[in-house]
Amino acid sequence: MTINESNPQTVCPDAFVLTGSFLVVCRAPLYLEELARRGLKILLVTPSAWRDEALAASEDPDHPAALIDEFAFVDGDVARDNSYLPGVITAARRWREAYRIVGAYAVGETQVEPTGLLADALGVPTPGLRATRACRSKYLQRWYLPEFSPVSLTVPPEDRAGLDAAAVLYPAVVKPASRHSSSGVETVADAGALRVLLDTYPEHETVLVEEKIAGQEYSVESLVQNGRVLFASATRKDTTDSHAHTFVELSHTVPSDRLDHDAVLLDANARMLAALGFQDGMAHAEWRVDVAGRPYLMEVAARTPGDGLCVLYELATGAPLEPEIVRIALGEPASYPAPARVARQVYLEHTPGVLRDVTVDGFDTEPVWVGDGGLWPRIAPGAAGDAPALRAVLVHKDRGARLTELRNSEDRAVSFFIDASTIAELDALEERVRAAITLDVEPEVPWSVTHVLVGYSPVMLAKLDTQLPAGSVLVLEEPAVIEARGLAGLPERHPSVAALRPAPTQDEARPERIAGAVPRPERVRAVVPVVEYAVVTAAALAEAWGLPGAGLGAARILRDKGRLRAALDGSGVAQPAWAVVDTAADVAAFRDAQGGEAVLKPANRQASLGVQLLGPADDVAAAWRHTTAADEPTLRAAYPDTARFLAEQRLRGPEFSVEALVHDGGLGFVNVTAKQIQDSRHPVETGHTVPAALPAATAGALRDGLARVVKTVGFRTGVLHSEWMLAGDGQPYLVECAGRLPGGAITVLIDLAHDTDILAGLLKVLEDRGPVDPLPVRRGAAVRFLTAPPGRVDEIGGAEGARATEGVYEVHLAVEPGATLRSVTSSWERAGFVVATGRDGAEAARRAEQALALVTVRTTDSGTRAEGER
Repeated sequence: MTINESNPQTVCPDAFVLTGSFLVVCRAPLYLEELARRGLKILLVTPSAWRDEALAASEDPDHPAALIDEFAFVDGDVARDNSYLPGVITAARRWREAYRIVGAYAVGETQVEPTGLLADALGVPTPGLRATRACRSKYLQRWYLPEFSPVSLTVPPEDRAGLDAAAVLYPAVVKPASRHSSSGVETVADAGALRVLLDTYPEHETVLVEEKIAGQEYSVESLVQNGRVLFASATRKDTTDSHAHTFVELSHTVPSDRLDHDAVLLDANARMLAALGFQDGMAHAEWRVDVAGRPYLMEVAARTPGDGLCVLYELATGAPLEPEIVRIALGEPASYPAPARVARQVYLEHTPGVLRDVTVDGFDTEPVWVGDGGLWPRIAPGAAGDAPALRAVLVHKDRGARLTELRNSEDRAVSFFIDASTIAELDALEERVRAAITLDVEPEVPWSVTHVLVGYSPVMLAKLDTQLPAGSVLVLEEPAVIEARGLAGLPERHPSVAALRPAPTQDEARPERIAGAVPRPERVRAVVPVVEYAVVTAAALAEAWGLPGAGLGAARILRDKGRLRAALDGSGVAQPAWAVVDTAADVAAFRDAQGGEAVLKPANRQASLGVQLLGPADDVAAAWRHTTAADEPTLRAAYPDTARFLAEQRLRGPEFSVEALVHDGGLGFVNVTAKQIQDSRHPVETGHTVPAALPAATAGALRDGLARVVKTVGFRTGVLHSEWMLAGDGQPYLVECAGRLPGGAITVLIDLAHDTDILAGLLKVLEDRGPVDPLPVRRGAAVRFLTAPPGRVDEIGGAEGARATEGVYEVHLAVEPGATLRSVTSSWERAGFVVATGRDGAEAARRAEQALALVTVRTTDSGTRAEGER
């Protein structure tokens, strides 16, 4: 205590000023406990919005707020520079008369600058006026710290209208100058998107438009005393930027597990703090390291880091940060130990909707529901040698809360804390905990939805954009596929799409889950199976909602070539001899029984993936390795492997596909496509022609064969794409059948040849508006696929000449210079295609082949061949 000089009879107790959000301060009770332990009066400056809650909590002896002696409630707006300053200074003048203020510290972002000014005037430790001012303004950081900054442009409110958006280098990052928690920070791809985003910010707000730095993100936490960094450590971060246009943090790892970047980060951070003249306090700086290893400062704050970083440092070191921060603020010598363990906080992404429950299976840990405004539990550290541990699961929302897409930190719903002795142990534990936590969220579906697509197809959505009203479509897709294919923001690219929702679209073992994950849209008219791996769940969803579809039983049969073979035995549909095989030895035995030849194929893949034609001299073991390893990791979710494999009799003869729209078990529109297959052990299609030049009797036999398939498997409503071979006896043999639209541009050929729209026809039957009748052929249409020698693509030529060829409808190149081509072992390795039309199929095919011959792809051999080709 000290004597008040203006009134010597008054004894002024020693006091400490804390500033920030009441909730943030109370969630860090170690500040309050440390100050109370020292006998200091605790004075808190906090926004006025907390008045009622703070006063009520201070009356509760079990609440941390009971340790607070006085409050000052101030008005302001974090997006307006200095808006809190008058209230803070007014409170400080009053307190200066009643207390001897021995220290001050900003726990949260909102009053960092006023706290710095208060501390400077009182002569107590502070980061310094330059540091506190610059740390509250991103554009001042760019001004003071050009050496560490990306190229940026400051846009004051009055300059927005005159901004030359075309002069910005895209992609660019737009960020408000004074907010926190990633609020308002987004990536824009072009000038139009920049204009739209700028119009969403308040008229008074200054924003930055700056170069987007691609690279790993980090933060560096530093304890600084008397201008010297006494402790600094890098934290590795993951954010939504990896798959979205936002920058919401999804995980923090303390210390960073990227040791190769530590030295450059810590060096740059120390030089940055020196440039700011940072004197006393804690700094939390966010950095990115680009592919060249150069660190770029994203932003820096003169306060305690947010999220659970203080918890993580205590888990990693065994010591809390808060007492050392208080020592620095009081001018006492401080120190902090190096981490002895690694710790991580992970925020889980979620499906937008209403939060019903959160459960944890397999761990002796129950979720703690802290909600938007609750206190966190004490998360105590373990010993350095402890086994990997799940320390806490926190639910940051209340039951019944509406969860939205992650646009800023406040949108996150669930996080967990883990620590271990090594990074490998930590990574393994994270996977286990992720699998153990279930968020029960009842998704919200926009009222405008009339059509639900199970799976994603850019081609289908492009057509639906022209056929359906805006906001008519709900797309369901696996979370892993959404991330792998960069599908976030899909509604922005397709007007027809109302929303993209993560859902278990490929869980064929439990297809009923999809109905539990997605509420039935009030106006839904059709469920559309879009991709091969969603056929079963689409059928289950249609059944659950009482809508037309394939039927779950039929869909299961069509998704497994072995089940289809078994179902059709004795049906009158001709099939090759076949067997399910489990080993390479099984394949060899089957081949021997078939005279030295066989076909080996996966039972549940697409696009000819893994299919091989085996002769007497072929290495069966190598073929088995190739087929069993064939996969589409960006298209398939990692459910437990249920792959099966077939060996089949090798037939020879021309191949055809039969596409049909089926309504209530009856065939309507039917098309027959002639197929070309490459001369290779990998029977990948090199072309399709519509119509197939077949005698009427043969075409009728194909149609009759498909009708038998429909009846035998019990297929009800939808589309079928079946593949057939005319063997030496002239009889059609079924190769396979899928319950979805065909790929390989066949839908384009059908539309051109029949003057129709097969997708519109599919929607008609799925909406139960009746069958689609047979249609005459109006012209021929053909596609021929571009292939090239394997290697690095050096040059592509002739595309414009091909486009100018008579009858050419489309030329599509799937590669560009610098890409790597592999041997064509599936449809995915083709380099492009040409579609042409003509008076009949023969003329269309000639035109497509003439145009294709003009396209050249020059490659440099780099040894990129499939195993079976070596």
